[in-house]
Amino acid sequence: MVVYCPSCWAELEADMRICPRCGADLTAFNEDDYTVKLIAALRHPEPFTQRRAAYVLGLRRDGRAVAALIEAMDSSADVYVRGEAAAALGKIGGPQAEAALRRVLADRRASAVLRRAATDALAQITSGEG
Repeated sequence: MVVYCPSCWAELEADMRICPRCGADLTAFNEDDYTVKLIAALRHPEPFTQRRAAYVLGLRRDGRAVAALIEAMDSSADVYVRGEAAAALGKIGGPQAEAALRRVLADRRASAVLRRAATDALAQITSGEG
């Protein structure tokens, strides 16, 4: 069975304990918790995987993902990952998510895609749907 390092996403054998590429202790990542795995996937090198992870985290509405989604929204090089992270924050809601979305709307340099996603997400939170 092939598995992937949650730090650098190198392909590994299932029984490896240390990643030969980045040196990560793989036993520390032996988590059965799906939310934890999705949060790790927000750092995957392929943007489409990041987008899917953000989308599913939004569907799960698990507040543990808020900080990681804010990080993805703020730092991803892919505008669509940033937008999907904003949308997920709207589904999860809460004061931290709301503050991050308001910060995006106050930033005139934010892309139109991100601003639209943040607007929709904030509307979802303020309407009580988030």
